[in-house]
Amino acid sequence: MISLQRRDTVSIYGELRFLTWAGVMLIAAGVGGIVTKHLDEIGPLAIATAIGLASIACYVWCFWRRRTARVSLVDDYILLLAALLASADVGFIEHQFHLLGDGAWQRHFLLLAALHGVIAYLFDSRMVLSLAISALAAYLGVERRNAFLWESGGNAARAFLCAAAIFAWRFLDARYRKATTFTRVFDHFATNIAFWGTLSMMTESSTRVGGCLLAILFAAASATYGVRKREEAFVIYGWIYGVIAIDVLIVNQIRGSDATFFYLLVSTIAATIGLSMTHARMRRQS
Repeated sequence: MISLQRRDTVSIYGELRFLTWAGVMLIAAGVGGIVTKHLDEIGPLAIATAIGLASIACYVWCFWRRRTARVSLVDDYILLLAALLASADVGFIEHQFHLLGDGAWQRHFLLLAALHGVIAYLFDSRMVLSLAISALAAYLGVERRNAFLWESGGNAARAFLCAAAIFAWRFLDARYRKATTFTRVFDHFATNIAFWGTLSMMTESSTRVGGCLLAILFAAASATYGVRKREEAFVIYGWIYGVIAIDVLIVNQIRGSDATFFYLLVSTIAATIGLSMTHARMRRQS
């Protein structure tokens, strides 16, 4: 308001990004609602065709805008909408027609990972890259019993495999694309998925201690990397996942609900203070 009174230039870029993102999410949600409520009336083939044509139209628009060199903020989110519609269409087709067979339905995630990956590199889009990585994680994390990688200790190996695959992709991308803008996207996804693997180990008594110790090791590495690179998010990851691991390790040895509650209260307060101090310190150094 002071800037407006002074007639200074006020940036609304962040607000426009949020509104555009919200619009894309509402459209995607609306498509899902139409499919759910009117499947019998419209028919699966007509729905699949309509969603596919809408996705193709969005892709064509983005290609045309790129060729005319008139790219704007809205174009990035139209590209995101195209990718979301493509994901919905591929998933819907597989659910309705079982083209990949009953035992291999999860392979459509691999198809989506490849599609979104190609589009992400064509348009240098980090948002679409995040969809590609998510599809890859879904493919690697699905078992025959349809349990995802974070639901049981037995799936921890899948989480670590997924994190390793993303890190390998990250280093190849940095090696062959010197001006890449994808590095941080890979780092955030791989780090969190690796931590999810340790959390899944904590759900079973036989692997709980190992999961806690591994999470503490990862937390120290993440925090160290964050401090060295001035990346506050990785320091926060280290604090949050490290505190969870320590809490699980100690609570597992405590007997009595009162003692457990008191420890968790003290631990939460200490973690909050420590995180605030770290945040303030990094702000001063930046």
